[in-house]
Amino acid sequence: MILDLSVLPTFLVSALVIILSPGADTFLLLRSTVRGGKKDGFLTMLGIYAGITTLSLLLISGVGLVVAKAPGALFWLKILGALYLLFLAIQSMRAGINLIKRNSAGESITVDQDQTVRRPKAGPFAMGFLTNVTNPKVLIFFLAFFPQFLGDSSHAAVQLVMLCLIFVVVSAVWLVTLVIAASAMRKVMTTPGFTIAMEFVVATVFAVLAITLLFSGLSLH
Repeated sequence: MILDLSVLPTFLVSALVIILSPGADTFLLLRSTVRGGKKDGFLTMLGIYAGITTLSLLLISGVGLVVAKAPGALFWLKILGALYLLFLAIQSMRAGINLIKRNSAGESITVDQDQTVRRPKAGPFAMGFLTNVTNPKVLIFFLAFFPQFLGDSSHAAVQLVMLCLIFVVVSAVWLVTLVIAASAMRKVMTTPGFTIAMEFVVATVFAVLAITLLFSGLSLH
């Protein structure tokens, strides 16, 4: 058979568990939406899926496996990914400190008017894209997770295309929901206390993810 649909129930359950688990994409998306509104939230989401699409193509074409097996490739990708996450952490930390200073001075720190929290030149789309393609754990996940659901398909590439498309669609539904929910709650989420707390929480999450990635041993078995 070209497609083995019998694996879909198990695949969907597994995919949902992974998609609903909060990670770098979730925190980056919420931060972008709170700071820049629905537009920035959707741009970040598009960047995330540009990254996921890139990794899907690497998986289907077999290039991803070549990269994962190349001597030193995962090591340098791990370094790059950790540095980028640390950059995001420092950016949020600086934003939080600036907001505390402005709040102490009695100034308004609403996100829409905040000029001290500079947006990165790369923009929300690039941030979403880079968070995925510079993280070797995401590549390893794709290489290890999807092949488990090839089943009895006689065409592995076709089966992988189907699985990747399903994963992207389900993820998109979840992230669109997050953007809409965060945008709807933006008035509450942009109060001084929440805004400051959000920056420090996001900074902590990205720093922990960077350190975890930096000291992780990556291998494909």
